[in-house]
Amino acid sequence: MVSLEQVRACATALTCVALTWCSACAPRAVPARSADSAPPGAAPEAPVASATAAAQANGDAPLDDSGDTDSDTDSDSDGEESSTPEALVPQGATTVPHPLDGWSDARIEHAVTADLPSLGPMSIGTPNAGALVNGVQAVASPLYTLVSPGEAWGTQETIDYLNSAVQAVQEEFPDTPPLALGDIGARHGGPLRPHISHQAGRDLDISFYYRDGTRWYARGTRENLDFPRLWAFVRAIIANTDIDLILLDHGLQEPLKEYALSIGEDPAWLDQIFQGKGATRAIIRHAPGHATHLHLRFFNPIAQETARRCYPALARHQIVKAPEQYLSHKAKKNETLAMIAKKYGSSVRAIREANGLHSTLIHEQAVYRIPISGGGVRIPHLERVRIPARRPPPARREPTAANKLSAREQE
Repeated sequence: MVSLEQVRACATALTCVALTWCSACAPRAVPARSADSAPPGAAPEAPVASATAAAQANGDAPLDDSGDTDSDTDSDSDGEESSTPEALVPQGATTVPHPLDGWSDARIEHAVTADLPSLGPMSIGTPNAGALVNGVQAVASPLYTLVSPGEAWGTQETIDYLNSAVQAVQEEFPDTPPLALGDIGARHGGPLRPHISHQAGRDLDISFYYRDGTRWYARGTRENLDFPRLWAFVRAIIANTDIDLILLDHGLQEPLKEYALSIGEDPAWLDQIFQGKGATRAIIRHAPGHATHLHLRFFNPIAQETARRCYPALARHQIVKAPEQYLSHKAKKNETLAMIAKKYGSSVRAIREANGLHSTLIHEQAVYRIPISGGGVRIPHLERVRIPARRPPPARREPTAANKLSAREQE
């Protein structure tokens, strides 16, 4: 167990720290657990910088992670931390064995300096302020093609979870064409334009299933989406993986939910899964820019716990550095870069570099990335952090006549 003195020493050297996990180079089976147990792992931390609270208080819309910023919304976006509140984590949740159980601090320190890959996956920090150690690159297969192979690095757990869900669709619907896998993250994590998240190996963008074959970034509609396959994919993710969130445009959530009802999915369960009134913490949420693809974010029980245990040694040996936290800001009338920089405690130069601006000229209503240094990310927990229990679907019911779709609609 890392001592308090060690963590405080790290805090002195790196005032802005975020815990993530690294993915192991060797493949690892998808962790299996029951619905009422939650394996350990460091859940993503919510930003604590005062600038974050100020932005929320001012009603600034978060920058959509896809880079599509033309929609003004107060809904969840993958630019947000979207961390799980402590109150929603089941008390007394059981833990699962971890590869580093029984390892002393000295043994971990030696492995960090002498054989880093032996420690397996580590994803450092939060999804939008993190890094990746021992990352694994996704490989094109019959399950999916790669849109950007150089930006397809993630944790082994993330890739295993994705593979298991796509394989479930292939088994239910033979001869299904491969999906298109978009960005996961950079080889060592960290900022990846135009995204705010995708920094810690636990986020990925994946195409929809279309009736006329898989295409990348084609806008989904009631007419062109293959809802049977799309729902089978989403259902497998929720049932069989440690999913944190699925981002999907609200205009597509409605027909997807309608299809699920039509095949007998439990209405009460669907109300908790889809964003809306009554959902304690919905998994499927709206974010602008997600009418062209799904954004998935997974918890990584093994990779996050490995990072928690190894972080002090990683920081001491400068293998990881304090990540940078990004916020978003919608420019108001007569506002200048200097005014924005002062508001968030940043600098004009840092904002220009973060947004690729060649001058200090900004435009009203445009949304800009604001790099925040300092207390934007918390020190890693000293104790193992539990993650929410999975929420698998109840058994399907016989659909009522009112819910049944026509044969043409289900094709």
